[in-house]
Parts: sequence; C-alpha cells; structure tokens
Amino acid sequence: MKFCPHCNAELKDDASFCRHCGSDMNTGWAEGADFTDLETPDYEEILENEFGNSVKKKSPITIAVAIIVALAFALLMFF
Repeated sequence: MKFCPHCNAELKDDASFCRHCGSDMNTGWAEGADFTDLETPDYEEILENEFGNSVKKKSPITIAVAIIVALAFALLMFF
C-alpha cells in the first residue's frame, strides 16, 4: 500500500489518483512528495481571526420565539 502525499489517504498500489482528495500526477503528485500533518484552526477560531470577535450561537429559545412570531404574523396576514 502507498499513501497520498497530499492527504495521507491510503491508495491502491496501481492508483492513478487519490479517491479522497483528487490529487494526481497533474496536480503535484510526485515521487518524494511527503504528507505533512498541519494543524488547522477550527471554524470559530477562523471567524474570530477574520472578524475580531467570536460569533455567538443562537439559543433554541430565541429560535422558537422567532418561529412563533413569524407564524403569528403569517396568520394575521391571512385573516
């Protein structure tokens, strides 16, 4: 077995491309290419870095109240 130099997915010995990431000879698959396991930040960290503050998640109560208000408004429009 061999491994993809881009995503480190397991490849068949006769593979011409990686079924996991799509890498192939034309996209930089070369002898001696090594997989480097880079740590990537999570989504919240990316948002904080890009926009300067963390994104607050909506509480289920807020969502439920918004749905009830929207339904009440829709009912008022029909009657």
